[in-house]
Amino acid sequence: MKKALTISLVIVVIGAAAVVALWERPLPVEMTQVTKRTVREYIAEDGKTRLADEYVMDMPVTGTLRRISLEEGDRVEKGQCIASVDSFVFEQQIKGAQALAAQARAQIAGVDVAKPKTEDLESADVQVGELKDTEAMTRKERAIVEINYQNALKEYERLKALRAEGAVSQSAFDEAERMYESLLQDRERANLAEAATRKAREVAELSAQRLRGSVDDNEYMRDVYLAELDRLEAELGLLEYDLEKTSIEAPVTGLVLEKYVEDERTLMAGTPLMKLGDLGTTEIESDILSEEVGRIEAGDPVEIMGKALLGATVMGTVSRIYPSGFEKISALGIEQQRVRILIDFNNADARLRPGTSVDVRVITDEHAEAVAVPERATFRHEGGWALFVVRKGRARLTTVEVGLRNDDWAEIVNGVSVGDTIVADPTNELEDGMRVTAL
Repeated sequence: MKKALTISLVIVVIGAAAVVALWERPLPVEMTQVTKRTVREYIAEDGKTRLADEYVMDMPVTGTLRRISLEEGDRVEKGQCIASVDSFVFEQQIKGAQALAAQARAQIAGVDVAKPKTEDLESADVQVGELKDTEAMTRKERAIVEINYQNALKEYERLKALRAEGAVSQSAFDEAERMYESLLQDRERANLAEAATRKAREVAELSAQRLRGSVDDNEYMRDVYLAELDRLEAELGLLEYDLEKTSIEAPVTGLVLEKYVEDERTLMAGTPLMKLGDLGTTEIESDILSEEVGRIEAGDPVEIMGKALLGATVMGTVSRIYPSGFEKISALGIEQQRVRILIDFNNADARLRPGTSVDVRVITDEHAEAVAVPERATFRHEGGWALFVVRKGRARLTTVEVGLRNDDWAEIVNGVSVGDTIVADPTNELEDGMRVTAL
């Protein structure tokens, strides 16, 4: 009886052990070991290349623009003629002025031969009246140009200061600069025109004065012709100044980014012709969420990657953080507040074109030789961080202190040691103490 009871008890124990063994099957999980590696904390965003230096080339004078042979994407060298204005009209005007100047010199040489006539008085008075009206008109035109120039100068200096702070767009600054340079040229032309009419009026008044003073004394004509010669030389200076500008040269070595005029056309001075860009000034702009931009400082290293780089990674540096933010609608239609940053990098090897999309990672902190685990191995637990350490075939829930982390790796400040085996990707069914086996 006692022996039978003992046998029955042994059978029950063996059966229970078999049930437990069958019931607690190990859970297959992905395992890895705690290692040492460099862990970086970064902010990942999209970026786009742009040129820091762009030049809008304008029509320098009013005239006929010859057909521009350059096309968008063509490379130009600094000093290369990229467009030209038909110079025939300017050349003929110069020849005419030169002929009149030669005539004035001949008149000066033969001043002793010429004698003033009575009818010259009436002609001189009429000429003085006409030139006074012309001078008054040019003076008014110069005053209007001066007002416009001063306003453009103030706006240019204001936008230049705002551009230095990054508070105004490049296009707004380019437009103000173009307007300022155009009005500066108009101001020079207006000053030359007023000087020419003033000289002409002085010539006429001097002529009339001399005629009235002495009909017989023709020495005054020497001064008349000298003044006329001065006027013609002033006019020649204006014409030669315009002639020099009929050849439009590239101010920088770069590419033709945009072309606004195709065929030969007669255009007003200041009409935009094309936009040039210096590829040596290629930089990247990226819009960072305002709540994250506080972690970024000028000088932070940046990893640049993307399809345009064919799998390569180029390093750059944060060169500037804009002082103010702006609203931007995300791809999901969410309104976000963002702040723009600029990134410098060496484009010699990358050879990225303006407007190319890239991925950027602004590295805000870095720890070398850090105890690290895959980021997906960690999870939130009771207000802190935890992971599963595998000991003797069982997953043990272990609280850890996490330092730097990114999308791939997490630094473990304490809680595990290098060489410990952990669950690399814990599932929801995994619990503390469960038996596990490697996948």
